[in-house]
Amino acid sequence: AGDPAYNLDLSKRRAEAAKQALVGLGIPAAQITADGFGEAKPVAPNDTDETRAQNRRVEIQFVR
Repeated sequence: AGDPAYNLDLSKRRAEAAKQALVGLGIPAAQITADGFGEAKPVAPNDTDETRAQNRRVEIQFVR
């Protein structure tokens, strides 16, 4: 768990790092949007180390 504000900031930094990795592979930055959601959109309950690890993720959505 932890402080929600810290977790949101961490989530945003992870998303930005993923964006920068894609930019490093040659994808134009203008075509990428990065956003973090902190604890707002979990895919699993945050009650065990394993499920918390599942919630530390980056999702990529391709839009035409």
